[in-house]
Amino acid sequence: MDDEGCCRLVDAGASLPVLLSPGTENELHRCFVAGRLTGVFAPYRLEDLVVLSKSHRAPSPEERSVRMRLPILARRAEIVGVVRDFFRGRGFLEAETPARVVCPGMEVHLVPFPAGRDRWLATSPELALKRLVAAGAEKVFEVARAFRDDERSPWHLSEFTLLEWYRAYAEVDALVEDVHALLLQTARAARSGESALRLGECDLSKPPERLTVRDAFVRYAEIDLAAVRERHLLADALTSLGIPYDADDEWDDLFHRLFIDRVEEHLGRSSITILEEYPASQAALARIRHDEKWPVALRFEVYVAGVELANAFDELCDEQEQRRRFERDRAERMARGGPEISLDEAFLDALCGGLPPCVGIALGLDRLIALLLDLPGGARDTVPFPDLV
Repeated sequence: MDDEGCCRLVDAGASLPVLLSPGTENELHRCFVAGRLTGVFAPYRLEDLVVLSKSHRAPSPEERSVRMRLPILARRAEIVGVVRDFFRGRGFLEAETPARVVCPGMEVHLVPFPAGRDRWLATSPELALKRLVAAGAEKVFEVARAFRDDERSPWHLSEFTLLEWYRAYAEVDALVEDVHALLLQTARAARSGESALRLGECDLSKPPERLTVRDAFVRYAEIDLAAVRERHLLADALTSLGIPYDADDEWDDLFHRLFIDRVEEHLGRSSITILEEYPASQAALARIRHDEKWPVALRFEVYVAGVELANAFDELCDEQEQRRRFERDRAERMARGGPEISLDEAFLDALCGGLPPCVGIALGLDRLIALLLDLPGGARDTVPFPDLV
């Protein structure tokens, strides 16, 4: 407030002072929260307004950025509410599992954050949720914070929100139906008009496309993975396509380089793509269908508009096989210079106690929100402080 009991509103573009009567600051603040100017402020652009007073300085660029994100955060909250209503309406139990865990996940490519005293920040609530399934929760979901100290990009955050759910005594087809119905419900709630169910060129109203990994590589890279199961054969294929790789890359590393370069961008373009039957070496916590020519992991990923949105497993319930995989992954992680991580004995004990046949899926909620709101900055645009994640 100045000596006359008024504060000044400055249009940064025209540098014109505007005197506000006492109390009008609250009206202005509401405009900032709503994300648009009304009433006496209608002639101004929100991004050009600065409030000056003896007790307040002009907002910094970072503060302006946070203010401009408030309308997005409000819409984000609405979408999360729709997600929760969707699962409650289908009889799911909502759970809240610990963020600090003994075992953050054993997949070699995941880089966990240490959280003190032999604890880590969870990269996923997967192990804890499956313990709940083993205890009798036949349908359970969680909107969880997850932490991964690896790649950062518009679609990759080190701290992000995972929507994860599990169904006991169900097949993966039930998850495909869940995903499709969830996308339709959230799109109808978040979008309007004739394009409500179109995310770019992806028409959500169409039945999802079911495509095997092997068929996708034949279609988009003209390579039959079953014919290049030896590392040197796949390396030769990358060389012939002009795709660079490192000398110490293993088969799975080469696979991912080829996938990113030739396949991924084509997925989920005209409709949702369910990319299924991954190489058996990438099973993680999924069951394997053994075949002499081409064994596959019973898992799938969901793609919408070229963006990987979710990852699903037909869950492995064999304690001995899961322990073997965990120990193999721990040894490989340490061989690559990673930290030693304890096995989750409570989870393995739950498998011994009898995890029922079940399927589960993890969906990147930040990514879904970014797609629904057409945000150019991807998942980073959905959080209030992107510089911190």
